Amino acid sequence: MSEAHERLAHLSPAKRRLLLKVRREQVEAGPRRIPRRAPGDAAPLSFAQQRLWFIDQLQPGSAAYNVPAALRLRGALDARTLRRA
Repeated sequence: MSEAHERLAHLSPAKRRLLLKVRREQVEAGPRRIPRRAPGDAAPLSFAQQRLWFIDQLQPGSAAYNVPAALRLRGALDARTLRRA
């Protein structure tokens, strides 16, 4: 028996009726949709964007959000392309 079925089996009859009522209402309401923004309205920040903004407020200009990594590259180096990058 799955964990969900086991938990459902242990619900009281009142809680089971309530769960079924809520689920029925969700099905009848249909899928939830993300509302459209009005033209020109700013999109809300993602959690990651909020985090970066918060870190910058604590330490402006800090590179604390960077995750350092080192890579070993093999082959000829094109210095001109590297400078342009």
